[in-house]
Amino acid sequence: MSFIIRKALLTDVAAIVQLERAHVDDELLGSNSQLHAHSFTKSEVSQLINQHWFIVAEEQGVIIGYVMAAKWSFFSAQPLYRHIIQKLKFADLKGQALSTTNTCQYGPVWVQESKRGQGVFSALVMELKKQVADTFPFMVTYVAADNARSLAAHQQKATMTEIDQFSFEQRDYCLLATANIT
Repeated sequence: MSFIIRKALLTDVAAIVQLERAHVDDELLGSNSQLHAHSFTKSEVSQLINQHWFIVAEEQGVIIGYVMAAKWSFFSAQPLYRHIIQKLKFADLKGQALSTTNTCQYGPVWVQESKRGQGVFSALVMELKKQVADTFPFMVTYVAADNARSLAAHQQKATMTEIDQFSFEQRDYCLLATANIT
């Protein structure tokens, strides 16, 4: 498989929104139909591209995966992220205190189902870490505790460490963090 990893462009917005909607729909069709994040609007994706970090994997002109990271202020109006921000005040990674000033929120990440297991996830995350490193030494994300495949990918391929567990509106999550490449 031959794919390229690059920063998202404003010309990618419509395709990203379509993929994001499909990703949310997939999550809602899972065994637990609760989803506490929302799919991004065109305006939000444009804002993420212009003011935060958005990386895509492209194969033959088609986006086959994406990952994004944003400053906490982008998410702070959402109840789940406010809960995570409160948890972050008491978290550390290998003895280093974490906060909203030395971390950003990482994710979502999505890879086309037929392209999974082919290195796309790892390549996306590695590029995101490089892009974010000048601004934040750490990235934080959450994964539903019942999503074993995602947890394994984040821990093994994105070198993320579980720093906490929490429940939010009757669903259990793992809070994960990773140090970025400098």
